Amino acid sequence: MRPGKSDRTTSFAEALQTIATTELAPDAIRAAKERLLDMLGVTLDGLDQPSSVVAFRSVGPCAGPCTVIGRNTTAAAADAAFVNAVTSHTTGQEDCGGGVHPGTFVVPVSLALGEQYGRSGKDVLSAIVVGYEAAQRMHTAAAAALYSNKFRAVPTIGLFGAAASASILSGLNTEQLANALNFAANMAGGLLESFADGTMELHVQAGLAARGGITAAALARGGGKTTPRTLDGPYGFFSTFGHGRSCDPDALTIKTRELGILSAWSKPFPACKGNLDTMLIIRSLQPVGFAPSEIERVVLSRRHNDYDAPGMLADPPYSNMVQAMISAKFTSVAALLGKPITDWRYFKESCRDPDVEEVAAKTSLLVAENDVEEVTVEVVLKGGATVTMRSSDMADVSWETDVRAKFERLAAPRLHGATRNVLDLVANLESAPDIGRLMKLVRA
Repeated sequence: MRPGKSDRTTSFAEALQTIATTELAPDAIRAAKERLLDMLGVTLDGLDQPSSVVAFRSVGPCAGPCTVIGRNTTAAAADAAFVNAVTSHTTGQEDCGGGVHPGTFVVPVSLALGEQYGRSGKDVLSAIVVGYEAAQRMHTAAAAALYSNKFRAVPTIGLFGAAASASILSGLNTEQLANALNFAANMAGGLLESFADGTMELHVQAGLAARGGITAAALARGGGKTTPRTLDGPYGFFSTFGHGRSCDPDALTIKTRELGILSAWSKPFPACKGNLDTMLIIRSLQPVGFAPSEIERVVLSRRHNDYDAPGMLADPPYSNMVQAMISAKFTSVAALLGKPITDWRYFKESCRDPDVEEVAAKTSLLVAENDVEEVTVEVVLKGGATVTMRSSDMADVSWETDVRAKFERLAAPRLHGATRNVLDLVANLESAPDIGRLMKLVRA
């Protein structure tokens, strides 16, 4: 440990370097492949979304060696990672866990720099695992304070995951990695306000995290030095972003039971994370759904934290896809009515669904007593009967998603015959000598 360097930052970097230099276990390799496939699928499916188009226009004209996924062009690593990150975050299908939505910033950075430096598939998988680990540890350390102070986690925590992946693929040593993490801390920041209006800032934030991570690693690689107190000083990251709230810096270095990437999962529905449990419970217990004319009223009860985002408590009418995906009422009622909630295009094309608006107007949102974990959905029917669905009625409220099937469904309209080639290549990616072959397959 270099004298004068922050014990906290360097220890964090050392923990990440240990993962990067240790042979990955089979479960970590499998998880990294799934996260990569998930990101590729949702990115290919989101190419026509306005945020993706704007992001692509913003970097033109493009020049560089790195693939802009789904487009017949290449760009500099930072530009390619930016566009791919934004696109991966446009349809509400991005992954969760392992530190917010890490597939939207860790994977784009790993693919872009892996391609730039001609890294092997094994190197890229390792960088993905390290990026998820950095994001997960920082999320555990600071997320509660960040949310309390109204910062969004993707652009505040995402910088660390992106910087960690970028540093590993850039060949940085521990001291340089620590500097990269500190540079990332200086670029962190992002607001939640766009959720309520459904505008594209929230999508762009993933791109900013990806670009910032690459910049942070480049600064460190170029010899940049940072203050030892960047993370835990009186004016450092934890004090500033966690102002008045408790953070847990020890989470950056504490020994954990499993790698952060193993806690990541793919969404069963394209909607805000806070709504997913409710939607899953409804679809699992009432898969057929109700007709609007059958319903007298609906009462939804869940934890306070599951309402804690702008737009979550919004009443109809809704004006756009994001507002519908964020709204507790829209998502729950759409699930109750048997609407096609596995397809983000439903939310885009039917955000003014009259059936949903009719029932949403008769829906009450409650906070569970004593903030208990259980979600309860009570549907009072016009004939007098009441149907009650509780999370405790399900043996397992899990996020089982077949990532290969999801990728095939989302990617095939773009990749056509190359879809199976991508699946086969990713299945054996740890043996691939160069990530470039995969990246060529996912161009237009």
